[in-house]
Amino acid sequence: MKKSTHSKIKNTAILFELLSRQVAADTISGVESSPALSIIKEFFKADSALAKELMLYQTLLKEKYNNTEKANYLLNTVIKLRNKLNSNQLKEQKYKLIREIKKHYNLTNFFKTNLSEYKIYASTYRVFEGVSVAKVSEVVQSRYTILEHLVRKPKSKINEEKGTESYLSQDGEIRLLAYKLMIDKFNEKYNDLSIKQKNILKEYINNISNTTALRDFILLESKSLSISIKKVLPKVQDKITTIKLNEVCNMLTKLEKIKTIKEEHVLSLLLYHELLKELKNVK
Repeated sequence: MKKSTHSKIKNTAILFELLSRQVAADTISGVESSPALSIIKEFFKADSALAKELMLYQTLLKEKYNNTEKANYLLNTVIKLRNKLNSNQLKEQKYKLIREIKKHYNLTNFFKTNLSEYKIYASTYRVFEGVSVAKVSEVVQSRYTILEHLVRKPKSKINEEKGTESYLSQDGEIRLLAYKLMIDKFNEKYNDLSIKQKNILKEYINNISNTTALRDFILLESKSLSISIKKVLPKVQDKITTIKLNEVCNMLTKLEKIKTIKEEHVLSLLLYHELLKELKNVK
């Protein structure tokens, strides 16, 4: 029995999210003019059917209510607005959008990235498309999934984590700007990013929702960094510097045991690579 009728390639929200991440990846890789950014600007103009549908997806993703009645009213309202969109325009624009993505990117690789909000995106897609593409039971289950998401209890976290949650809830283009600012600030303080540093940022962006892949990458990178630092240690003659470098190696060892990778861990790796560059210049 076919479990799901959801199609990633037809889901407007997923296409936009992946394009936003691709812009960030292109920027870090040194691509001067990202095709993904041009695609976003062309197909997600404010008056386009795709932009209007995207706004409805994002409304269901971001809104929160303290009771099911309000959440159900919002869901019904969003569905009504979705039904008012010109279906022919949507199909035509989506077809052209996918065709344009194919020109510049390998679709298999493009859709590899896991999305933390995939379940909500897929449920919204089924509800929007209705029983024409999904079984009645799937549509009903999808409605319940969305309602549970809308009335979810706010997480009690420290201010820093709340700031992170707010940051991650922003539109893809806003998050992209945050990434670019982080890179610019790092470059301003530590000159240009090395290939290794760019690769770390690229992996972080592409696998931010794929915690297993990101952790595996950080694990390997930590081991590699530790080995590289130990190789240049004999060149360092200052005892205090040597002690501090040994502490860095110990910190890298601890990093290998961390289960949840956060932005601070990624920034630490960037700084350690900057340190390694300086060490290699020691005569």
